[in-house]
Amino acid sequence: MERINVKAAVIGGGPSGYAAAIGLARKFGGNSTVMLERQAKTGRKLLATGNGRCNISNENVSPEHYHGDENIIGSVIGGFNADALKGFFTSLGVLLRSDSEGRIYPYSNQAVTILDSLRNECARLGVSERCSFLTRSIRRENGRFVITSDDTEVFCEKLIIAAGSKAFPQSGADDSGYGLLKMLGIGYKEIFPALCPISTAEKYRSLKGVRARGKVTLLADGKALKETQGEIQFTDSGISGICVFELSRSVSEFFLKGSIDGVTCKKLQIAADLVSSLSFPELCSYLLTCKELFGAAPAGELLSGALNIQLSRVIAKTCALSEKTCSSLTARDIKQLASAAKRLTFTPSGMGSFSSAQVCAGGVGSDEVFPDSLMSKNHKGLYICGELLDVDGDCGGFNLHFAIASGLKAAASASGGGKSLH
Repeated sequence: MERINVKAAVIGGGPSGYAAAIGLARKFGGNSTVMLERQAKTGRKLLATGNGRCNISNENVSPEHYHGDENIIGSVIGGFNADALKGFFTSLGVLLRSDSEGRIYPYSNQAVTILDSLRNECARLGVSERCSFLTRSIRRENGRFVITSDDTEVFCEKLIIAAGSKAFPQSGADDSGYGLLKMLGIGYKEIFPALCPISTAEKYRSLKGVRARGKVTLLADGKALKETQGEIQFTDSGISGICVFELSRSVSEFFLKGSIDGVTCKKLQIAADLVSSLSFPELCSYLLTCKELFGAAPAGELLSGALNIQLSRVIAKTCALSEKTCSSLTARDIKQLASAAKRLTFTPSGMGSFSSAQVCAGGVGSDEVFPDSLMSKNHKGLYICGELLDVDGDCGGFNLHFAIASGLKAAASASGGGKSLH
């Protein structure tokens, strides 16, 4: 059995784990820190983010873009804004830039730039990376943590767990991090998928692959709770797209708990405005013009000048107007088509899937860790960061930002500093 003695250990080789390892090594010095990764390679999930471009943060980072434990959100995000993240990556030699919506990417537009910068800094600082390290047990012995795999024992004074969540298992993610928490007797709030497609009762299979820009509104018992805009993507089982992802956390919570943000509700619907740039009267006027232009064409083609032809046909079908010609449509028919295009409704049919989720909601809250340090309340010297915490963000770089920020905060706390080491 190989024995490794270090000042600090980090379990998890994702962005949060790398940030923690760098923070520790910068404080404790070379050869003080080991990073233990279950997979054969580190950073697989990071490489897949932003379609390989790695949306690392957002200019608009603030607590309002996060959900979960407000105490942890305030402590981590309140002390680490977009400028702080830029400063950290500047110290790694990475140039970042923002798009028109505030999303921050590496200048190269390649996720590998971010991963390589983290790896290179760890190598420069003397951090030892141990991949294919399957943690079998964690125990305290003579005031130190002992982390055991099949053939290695790691002894350390400080331990940071950054093992990630079970979202997006295609990248190798699994529930092993939750197993470590259970091993240590650390409780966590029930986890559920967030930022994922939504399955609906309505199956418009002819729309699979169709995309339309518009506005989606989440309705709980008929009351509008949340509204987002962007590209709506239709699948054979429901709807997807970033604007839909922003509603998925609430949908998953509803099917898990029967409530949204703690408020009980009985029925959910999603209303899609597929022509959001036009008012209802403007759309009716447009359709009246198209009625004369299209003449004997099927009514299902009336919206084809504004929407994908398949979507135009589905809207006509939902209005039971498919058998009519454009020229035969009445004023009432026109209003019905306009209304359907402005409010095509979907009924969510179940909780999202972890396999298609970008992140998990739920996790370790401030009842288990001190928000100002992320140290366990029951295990001195043990810290938790990243997706294992009860914090999840909106789309747009907010989750990667939290991963980096919480990793640096845990490292700063573990090394005796009160501020993130960026």
